[in-house]
Amino acid sequence: MTYAQAMQQLPLSTPESLLAQRSLIVIAPHPDDETLGCGGLLAWAARSDLLRHVVFLTNGEGSHPDSTHDIATIRRGEAMLAAAHLGLGPAHLSFMGLPDTGLLTLGGEQRLWATHWLRCLAAERSPCLIVVTADTDPHCDHRAACALVQESVRGLPGVEVMTYPIWSWLLLDEPGAVHGLRIDITAQRSIKASAIEAYASQQGRRSLDVDGFKIPEELLRHVQSDTEVFLRLAV
Repeated sequence: MTYAQAMQQLPLSTPESLLAQRSLIVIAPHPDDETLGCGGLLAWAARSDLLRHVVFLTNGEGSHPDSTHDIATIRRGEAMLAAAHLGLGPAHLSFMGLPDTGLLTLGGEQRLWATHWLRCLAAERSPCLIVVTADTDPHCDHRAACALVQESVRGLPGVEVMTYPIWSWLLLDEPGAVHGLRIDITAQRSIKASAIEAYASQQGRRSLDVDGFKIPEELLRHVQSDTEVFLRLAV
């Protein structure tokens, strides 16, 4: 059984049950992770006045490292456009500007600042659910983001952390125990699809001077379904 097969067998729930009137905070290592992993939940929360913030840890400039274009600015712009499709305004978004592919080695004053900032954000919005990329994702920034969030909110009352898979959908390894749930986003599916389209630079639809990263079609098929998956962290 692959990770995808295991996650597709998780129990089905609703956005209402998942959030249970708590605020939602979404942490994305790069612009597009938030939409691919939980665009449906974001759209539902925005319309239910439960969305409190989306945090982009990096600007995703590493997707086209040899480009002469300002990739960071392009990707921030795409993030704001995707957010508008989901019903989010600029006040819902923060761009921390941490180094792309550098979260795993983040240290010193930069790490202290990041953990303090995230802890203050969560404390101000408690009770809240924080969702961040899964620690099973093979991308170094995705695993590091998960660890950074756990470190930041450790011991805070009224704060729960769950994860959303991105690259885990493509893992062929036999997974260990997978705990979590799927939520039904049928009503938000078309909104999410429009938001995904906003990330043209990540789908080969933006004219840039070099070839770069492109979201695999197989991954898009997984994340454009009628459900989204949220996983519980191992205790």
